[in-house]
This record gives sequence, structure tokens and C-alpha cells, in this order.
Amino acid sequence: MLRIISYNIRGITTCKKQQLLKIWLNQNPHDIVMLQETHMTKFFHLENFKNSFLDYNIRGALGTWAAGGVLIMIKKKYNMIDYGSDTNGRIIYIKIECNHVPIVLVNVYAPAQITERCSFFKELFLYIPSTKWIIIGGDFNCTPNNHQDRNKLGAQTDNLSYRILLKEVINPLLLTEIFRRKQPRKMIYSYHASAGNYHSRIDLVFGSDIIYKNTHDIGYVPVGISDHDALVLSIKIPPLTDKNMHRRWICNPNVIKRKSFLEKFHRVWNIIINTADFNTTEWWKDFKTSLIMIIQQEEKELNRETRRELDGLSKEYRFRATNPSNDDLAQLEIIRQKLHDALTEKFVNSIPSQDDRDFKCLSNLAKVRLAHGKANQSRIAYLTHPSKGRVETDNGMMEICCNFYQDLYNVKPIDTYYWSELFEDITTLNQNDIDLLDRDITTDECYEALKAMQLGRVPGDDGLTIELWRFIFPIIGGIRQGCSLSGYLYVMCLEPLLNLIRKNPKIPGVLVPGSQYRSLVNTILHNDETNIVIKTLAYADDVCTFVFNINDEFETYELFKKYSYASGGKTNDTKTVIFWISDCLDPPPFNAKIEREKCTFLGIPMDTQGQLPHEEIDKMQIGIFVIINVN
Repeated sequence: MLRIISYNIRGITTCKKQQLLKIWLNQNPHDIVMLQETHMTKFFHLENFKNSFLDYNIRGALGTWAAGGVLIMIKKKYNMIDYGSDTNGRIIYIKIECNHVPIVLVNVYAPAQITERCSFFKELFLYIPSTKWIIIGGDFNCTPNNHQDRNKLGAQTDNLSYRILLKEVINPLLLTEIFRRKQPRKMIYSYHASAGNYHSRIDLVFGSDIIYKNTHDIGYVPVGISDHDALVLSIKIPPLTDKNMHRRWICNPNVIKRKSFLEKFHRVWNIIINTADFNTTEWWKDFKTSLIMIIQQEEKELNRETRRELDGLSKEYRFRATNPSNDDLAQLEIIRQKLHDALTEKFVNSIPSQDDRDFKCLSNLAKVRLAHGKANQSRIAYLTHPSKGRVETDNGMMEICCNFYQDLYNVKPIDTYYWSELFEDITTLNQNDIDLLDRDITTDECYEALKAMQLGRVPGDDGLTIELWRFIFPIIGGIRQGCSLSGYLYVMCLEPLLNLIRKNPKIPGVLVPGSQYRSLVNTILHNDETNIVIKTLAYADDVCTFVFNINDEFETYELFKKYSYASGGKTNDTKTVIFWISDCLDPPPFNAKIEREKCTFLGIPMDTQGQLPHEEIDKMQIGIFVIINVN
């Protein structure tokens, strides 16, 4: 269970308040604390606070005015992946790992002035990394519902800023206000102003749908250190084995621009070229695994560089903002724009396609509104029957529905007489079209299709984008091996082929060692009449059979033709090899290529004695010496 506390503490720079907070935290179980309005404006304020709470990893944003500052305290048992903040001390975000699930926590302290608050909400999304588990909490200085969440409507009641927050952040990210969704009718306030007996609920927590579903408990708890109450929620984080709880990883296409990525990629590809067996699909799995590992390493380094850049800009901004000169004021505007550009780039990179993001937001909003509309509709009042007219009783409407769907899904007779009439106007392929469709797809055609795809899309379930494939395809496109799934498609028809080979009396086999002794066979199989003959060995789309003469070869080829017709595949005659292992007889004039010294099957070279050839052993020894750096 992950326990989170969000609290506007109204200043935490004094030793007394820090001690009061420590006492209260010791009495209330928690894992994460998000504090707003810390009044920390100097670096030594934050350092002193860290020294007082050594059991936590603490990240904070210093305020540029006396009442500013936000920070997040996380128990050290949680791994921190990423963090960032704004320059004004109003936003701090941290990405942590809990049960191997990445969770983003955003702590917000919104401006009290309406115009500033509206502008603030319009740029809040830039500080929210993309992930499935998002929690945004803090003091938003506005209420979701002025009638339900305020005890008084003042002269300048804000009816605008929360609508902007919904439009710019909450709806596009598909978030929900967790407390109100859990407690739709409960009247409670989190801020209590002594002047005028004014109360409101402005301390809020928003979360993604998966956060809401896994929220075990949420409520407001009085603390007594400030005029706000703490918002406390408990979230159950599922174990790693539950795949539905995890967001799909999508690579950042900007990594292909990095020199370090290019070096690592070429190094891996050279190893694949020199060691892989391209007659199998295993090389493709190894290559993609290595590629994804390289990309994820580069993404981590790219995130670190971006974080260092943002930290550097923030520190420079704070330094120049202290007693600024005219030159400093000009530089502050430049730095502010650089920060905005860096955050925008980081945000865009987290979502592969802006068009996809807009489409998903619109479609999800439409679904939400449609579901909301349906939920508020009353039950069906009546149905209209073609002969009975209007039917209003429950039993009558149920009978109409059952009869309708029974008639809809009943099996109806099909008259094949009309097929020829229906199909006669359909254009048929001529022989030239058939030949064009039957020929192998070329590398150039694959590359042209890849270039025609829209950027930002992810064509497979591996998270690799079109930009990445466009970059690496010219390098790996020379490999003749097809799709990595092709081997699995062939296997669907492979077992019938193997059965035909085993049953064909014209195709020879070899005896298992010891099978010539009938007593031994009877002891093992309890049947001394069983013939133990091996006629074929197969793995994926590689098949090995036995031949003694030209007739054996002919019969084997005939069966492979049937396999080709059934599977849509073709036997590669150029790769078909006969390994002749007889020392005393010369091979007949086979059609296939003949090898007499060594042969490779399933990537394993062997000689006529079933041993590794000496040159292969030498290569392995050299490879071992290279790995351990021995001359």
C-alpha cells in the first residue's frame, strides 16, 4: 500500500515547525509527503530541511517570493527515476518506482490571483511526464464546484480557472478528481480562513483511471500546523505480474541522433553479422533485444542530460533574478523561453504523435460524455413492434428483444446456385498480375513502404517507432531473411509434411543405435515387432531427411512441393544441401549441392563423425581469448 499526504504547511523554515511536522508524521503512516507553500527561497533553507529529515529523499522547488516553494518527501526505500521543477517554486514532479511500476507525482501550488492562476494552468501539462500512473496533488486555490466546495460565495467568486484546469490538463490526460468521485455527496472543506469564517475545498488530488481504481482510501485529516487540512490517500500498487497495470513502453526517436547510440548500434550489428545464423529467426530476436536495451540506456542518459540542463537554467534564472540589472532582465526572458522549449520538447517526446494524442483525447472525451449521458438516461419506456405496435410491459419488451436476436443469429440456408451470378462481374487476375503477386517482396519495396508510413507511429508491440526503423533499415536491409514470424507461419503446415515423410515407404530412414537387438527393443517398448526408424529431423522451418539414391531425393522433393502449395512458402533450392557421409562410396548425381567434409544444420557445423570441425574449434578458442583479453 502506497500512502501519500498532500499538505499546505504555510512555512516550514523554522525549527519549531519542522519538529511539529516530524511529530505528526511519526503518528501517521506514510510513504510520500507533498508540501506546498514552504516559504523556502534560499538553498540553505532546503539543505537545513533535508538535514532534519534524513530518512527521506527530498526534492524541492524554491520560491521566488516569500510565500512560495513546494517539495516532495519520499521514503528512501523507493527508487527515484526522474524529477524536475519550475523556476517559480510552484511545481515539482518526481517519477518513482513502486513494485517495478513507474509512478509520476506532481506537487502543485497554484497562484492566488485569478489571472495568474489561469496562465499557470495553461502550462502545467509541460511538467507532467507521460506514464499510466499519474498523481497530481496540491493547493489549486480554486474549487471544483463553488456551491458544493465553498461555504460562502464571495464577491469575486472564481468561475474560470477550474474550467481551464479541466480543459488544459485534467481532460487531455484523462484524470479524475479522486475524492469527489469516491465521495460524490460529502460536504467537507480543507481550507479554513479565520477572517470571515470562510471555508473551502481547494486542496485536491487528481489521478489517472488506474490510480482511481486502486485507491483504497482517501480523506481530509486536520493537522493543526496551518489553516489547511492534509489530504491523505492510500493506493494499492499491483505486483509486476499483472500486465494490465503497466503502460506500454515506446522509444524516444531522438536517441538516433546521439553519437553514442550510433557507436553502440554499429558495434552490436557487426557482432550479429559475424556470428548470427540468418537461416533461422533467432538472430532477429537477439538483435531486437540488444537494440531495445541500447535505446533504453540512451533514453536514461538523455533524461539525465535534460534534467541537468533544466537544473542549470533554473539556477541561472534564480541567480539573475536576485537584484537584477537591465541585462539580467533581458537574459531572464531568454532563459524563461529556453526552459519552456526544453519542457515542450520533453513533453512531445513522451508522446509519439501529436495527432495521435489529440485523437485519443477527443475520442476518450467523447466516450466519457457518451457514458455519462447513458448513465443519466432512464430505463427504456417502450418498444415498437411491427404488428403489435407499442409494447410497454417488461415481459413484452423482453420477448421482442429475444425474438429479434434469435432471428438475427439463426443459421439461414445458403443457395450456392447464385454464386456464379454474383461473382461473374468481379475482376479476375491475369497471369501477369499473379506472377507479380507471387514473386518475393524486395528490400526496396519494404523500404518504400516504411518511408510512406506516418512519423511517430509504432507499427509493432515492441515500442520501436517509424523514425527508428527508417534509420536502421538501410543498414540491416541487406539481410534476405523475411519477417520474424515467417518461421511460425511455416510451422502451421510443417507437422503434416513430417507425417507424410514418416509414412512414405519410398523415403528411407536410419535405425536408432541398438534397435537391431530385438530383445532390447522389447524390453523398452514391450513390443519386439516395432521398427524404430528415424526418417526426419525438424526445427522451425529447417528440415533434415535421409537419401541414398536419386529416387529418394525425387520422392522428398515431391513432398516438399505439396508443403509449398499448402503453406504458401517455397523451398530454397540454393540452400538445399546433401551431406554425403559414406567413406567408401561416391555419391550419385543428385540435383542438390553435395558436401563431403562438413555441413551446418541449425547453425551447428559438424563433420562426418558428428564432431565439430577443427577450424570451428579454433574459432571458438580465439573468441574466448578475445573476450578475456588474453594474447
